[in-house]
Amino acid sequence: MKLALGTVQFGLNYGVSNKRGQPSTAKAHAILDIAKDAGITTLDTALGYGESHQVLASYPSINDSFNIITKLPPLQKEQFSNQDADNYIALIEQCFSDFKTQKLNAILFHQASDIEKQGVAPVLACLKQRQLENQLASKGVSLYSGAEVDSFTQLSEINLVQIPYNAFDTYFKDTGALSLLSKNNTQVHARSCFLQGLLLMPINELASYFKPWKQNLESFHQLAQHLGVSALTLSLAYALKEDEIDKIVVGVNSESELEQILEAYQSSIKISHDVLKEMTVNDPRLTNPANWQL
Repeated sequence: MKLALGTVQFGLNYGVSNKRGQPSTAKAHAILDIAKDAGITTLDTALGYGESHQVLASYPSINDSFNIITKLPPLQKEQFSNQDADNYIALIEQCFSDFKTQKLNAILFHQASDIEKQGVAPVLACLKQRQLENQLASKGVSLYSGAEVDSFTQLSEINLVQIPYNAFDTYFKDTGALSLLSKNNTQVHARSCFLQGLLLMPINELASYFKPWKQNLESFHQLAQHLGVSALTLSLAYALKEDEIDKIVVGVNSESELEQILEAYQSSIKISHDVLKEMTVNDPRLTNPANWQL
């Protein structure tokens, strides 16, 4: 099972196609039940995801049921002061205390550049100590397309990276980064498989901002139609075809959405890689949701 469950929706209203809003704690627990039964073992969260930690921690036996990956918030400075380092060490401790556990799967820097900033050494030492004590399996970074990957792959501190990857955004494959990370035995988790839901939206519901790329989106939907599969299935197929990607992080707002994704996942496994046409769009105005002007 390559699917991992992203839980930003459990703590925030998130996604361009999200019309349901943040699910209740009861609904979040129901989603987790389905995930567990389906064999999903990894949850992705972050300290910056609102109430996500609290919602997850309230699920019975959360630590026995899932491997938890969480992220430290970005440092809005050029370097870590001694106080900043102390604060981040406290945040690491908070990650463990939030889940009432002595063991987490991974802690990532939400802003990859933080791991290279001056003064970060005590924070890395804290994470390393947790690893040595078998309380933390991996540490790493969340990367964005356009990032210079070479410097990160040389860092022994990194065991796991999270990257965006979808039919339109293949930056990490095109630059050779996926291959490089794999050779370094670095786990790769892909997010934004659906481009925050944009790839799943009907063409006639697109905001005017996306008009310049209407033809790209139409081509994607036409291929899905030609193959006789849903846009959901096709989106997953593009990520699944990359062997170097270990997990595909998907987020949902309801039980039915997760059930649809699980069904699509089984269908996407059967799609031949040969029929997946090149659809890369080298334009961060489309591929980076942070740039969207909606």
